[in-house]
Amino acid sequence: MKRITKTLVAAMIIVATTAAFMVGCSKKEDPNNVAVKQGEATLARIMDFKHQLEVAETNLDERSVSYMSIADAVWNLEALFNLTYAFPDESYGQTVSCDTTLYLPVCVNDSVSIPDLSVFYNRMFVAVQTLYHATNLNNRQFLILDVEAGERTGNLQAITLHTVQGSRTSTPDPTLDTLQQWKGPFTNGLTWYYGQNGGTINGQFMGMMDAADTLTRMLNTRLIPKAPENYQYQYTHVLHKVSTTPTQYPFAHHWFPNLTSYCEFYRYNPSDDDYWLDPDLMNFHYYGECQLVQVEFFNGNAPIPSTHSLFHVDVGDYQERDNTGAVTIGHHTEACYGVRLVVAQEWGDRDPL
Repeated sequence: MKRITKTLVAAMIIVATTAAFMVGCSKKEDPNNVAVKQGEATLARIMDFKHQLEVAETNLDERSVSYMSIADAVWNLEALFNLTYAFPDESYGQTVSCDTTLYLPVCVNDSVSIPDLSVFYNRMFVAVQTLYHATNLNNRQFLILDVEAGERTGNLQAITLHTVQGSRTSTPDPTLDTLQQWKGPFTNGLTWYYGQNGGTINGQFMGMMDAADTLTRMLNTRLIPKAPENYQYQYTHVLHKVSTTPTQYPFAHHWFPNLTSYCEFYRYNPSDDDYWLDPDLMNFHYYGECQLVQVEFFNGNAPIPSTHSLFHVDVGDYQERDNTGAVTIGHHTEACYGVRLVVAQEWGDRDPL
């Protein structure tokens, strides 16, 4: 099959929790061994799906047709695509999210045939590739695909593809100081424009890095763990969460008693000074964003399951004007989560889109 013929040869290990696993007559099994077995089972499931698609494409006249549930189809499509094309373990500066919807035929038994999935996977590849190449990013790399089942219309199941692609970077931001436990990561006296690639004032010029960009870089640097040596991270059951109105997420921090407001930066009818974030405001919203992606998104409506790990944060900026002419500026946040897998690096290079 053109899109999926590359063999994945690595063993995968699902990151183990600290809980002990009980087997047999209260006998404890080493968690690392359990994790290895779980990872092997996950890899075997993905590879079995890959093999089924290859058989369906090469044996079009085969009389025996296999089926799977819509939920299993969504999981397999996403897992195989991300293991083949996604790079969630890279460091990114700017990221761009794009969505599209395709339709998958559903059989009378409320399941999906493997031949239809074979055709759909190739259509999905073309759709994601088109979105990816339409983004204007320097040093572009595909970050992750989130596949979700939408509404059913007759025998057609809507499948939403949420893609994230980023501008890969390996150069650390020179303005990000070592975290000061008493204050926060921003202590060098710069003041950041809230967004719109506005850069900074008060000294060192940072190019076009604004407050939203800088918070994004800091959050990903501080919150996303690096894979162990000789391994890389991949994710299944991918979910993305987007913040709603900033006022839905009130926030206060005892280090900043005069800055009580919201997790995300937000100003209604701002003055000229309100467009700029000094180190205290940057630190306040750094901790607010941490609260948002590590706590708030795991609660409330459509909560992220506790089984999922955060692997990417993107803070964007916006400016809106209401029907009275009043302006609102602020930040919105998108975070990506998944069940984390540790993949051996000898697995080999993933395919480019």
